[in-house]
Amino acid sequence: MKKTLSMLLLLTAAAKFAMAQGDVASGSVRDADGKPLHFVFVGDVANRNAVFTDTLGNFSIQIKPGSKLVFELDGYKDTVVNNINTNTGLLVVLKPSGVAADPGTLSTKVEVERSTEITSITQGGEIAPGHQKGDLRGSQYKFEVFVHGYLINGSDELVYKPNYMLDYDKVGGGLLLTADKKKIVNVISDQVKSFTLYSMSDQRYDFTKVPAIDNSHFVQVVAAGPKYKIYKLTKTTFVKSDYVNNGVVSHGHDYDEYVDDDTYFIEADGGQPQKFSPKKRALKEVFAKDADKLGKFMSENSGSINDEYLGKLGAFMNK
Repeated sequence: MKKTLSMLLLLTAAAKFAMAQGDVASGSVRDADGKPLHFVFVGDVANRNAVFTDTLGNFSIQIKPGSKLVFELDGYKDTVVNNINTNTGLLVVLKPSGVAADPGTLSTKVEVERSTEITSITQGGEIAPGHQKGDLRGSQYKFEVFVHGYLINGSDELVYKPNYMLDYDKVGGGLLLTADKKKIVNVISDQVKSFTLYSMSDQRYDFTKVPAIDNSHFVQVVAAGPKYKIYKLTKTTFVKSDYVNNGVVSHGHDYDEYVDDDTYFIEADGGQPQKFSPKKRALKEVFAKDADKLGKFMSENSGSINDEYLGKLGAFMNK
């Protein structure tokens, strides 16, 4: 095997296997003292694919023969590993850069609509103006803190900077970004084709634009494959307190609330997305052409039909 960088050490040779989209490269990222590095961006930029390392510094990313992987983390020097051709366990060691990441500019990649002081909205634990703690429930945002992620812009370029932190606005349906943790910018929807967010617990969430479902909101990709795609559209509305007390009886809620309304869609064989209910009877109708395969999955998987269940179902039905 070739040495691609002085800081790259090949640990073990893993079995190579063929996949429609390419091979899988896996390994870990550490600092010079051997400490695992969390949330390192691992990007196959040319093929518009990326992941982040987990709490143990581990990663696994789908690649194509000859892929070039870029490793980036705020405070460390960018590292490039060329000509990744096999499914191989890798150890990548990042060296400190000694300088903070350059905030840069979005103007050449994506555009923004507005800049808002971060303390003016419910973000990162802040409470919306006019409310006291305890009388506002739910959230306008996917996450209560900005999270790591990346986006694909209108030119099919993967856009990422180590200091960019992202979130999704469930009310407006758009992508929010902060580069300095002081101000939020709202990325113009037309400048984004898709984006990926990673929660603090390393859960991955993919969002994409599907005009046939909704023109104003991005939809979450629950499952994707050559035959079936499952999407979830979340629309969140603000509901004010309707509490009434006439001295005799009281009713209603004494708090304001953000309420989520989730709708699921399935796209089969490249056709138009069709709405469906996450219930067994509806799934049997949706997958009527693959009834035997669906029956096998259901016999081996029980529990609530939620995003996790539908994600596994989509992966199974696409095999």
